Amino acid sequence: MQTMRSTLIDDRGAWWDAAAWELRKSLHLEDVQGDIRAVLINNLGFIGVSYRHPSVIIRFRPRTISKVALVALLYWLTRHACERICLSFVLDGQQQRHEIFSSGRAALLRMETLMQLEGGSREQPRFIARTGALSALGREFSELFGHWRAAGGIFKGDEYHPLLTRFAGDRYVLFEPRPHEPHFNIVRAGKGLHIPDKPSHAALSGSRLENVADCGYARWTAQFYRAALISQQPHYDHIRALIRWPRTGGVERRYSRLILPCRTKKGRQLLLGISGALAAPELDVEPV
Repeated sequence: MQTMRSTLIDDRGAWWDAAAWELRKSLHLEDVQGDIRAVLINNLGFIGVSYRHPSVIIRFRPRTISKVALVALLYWLTRHACERICLSFVLDGQQQRHEIFSSGRAALLRMETLMQLEGGSREQPRFIARTGALSALGREFSELFGHWRAAGGIFKGDEYHPLLTRFAGDRYVLFEPRPHEPHFNIVRAGKGLHIPDKPSHAALSGSRLENVADCGYARWTAQFYRAALISQQPHYDHIRALIRWPRTGGVERRYSRLILPCRTKKGRQLLLGISGALAAPELDVEPV
């Protein structure tokens, strides 16, 4: 059976056998015991590559990754036909994550997105929002808001789904807070959401909000749903977001959104997020 070969790309773009004594010597790590790959990847910007045709595992840390190493990886991927590419990485404050891609281009787009996210540019924020007035809701929102009030916040799918299709074009996401955790499960995502990356769109229903392809957008979005959950009050805002999808790259979206805190008759807590056309054409907002 073919074994998986483990190599490292250093911060200058050079390739090393992960177990090579020469690597330890060049870094003055001769006295360090055990596997040093995690230290090099997390602190020095190295990239770990474990390859067994036609699969590869790429290990890196978005905050520290060397751009020179990334270029070397790009060149390598163009010369190797990989059918399954696993990205293994850690974002600050989170556990190890693994994401699977079927093309080198999609994997590299995702890596670049993660690097930009962890870089944290404050001069050009990717996500901005302005709170809107519930008294100024457009028709697609006002009809659903009126139903929410008349139903006393009780959610019945057979009543809401026809309204969501008719007035919101099926542009909605239904969330459920996870017990004892500050995260959300995606119960259902409408087919009318303006997401150009079809596989990522199809994967939303039944997944977790933090597992959305653009995890920076997921974390940013979660704060609004968390606020609505805590206050148990509807929230309306106008949004401009540059969302990065694995297969299409960055796509700017401008839209308005209404969040309705709901519950089932049995007391199950839900949050309904409805998207619609931007109702604030002159969207000049501060980053949130």
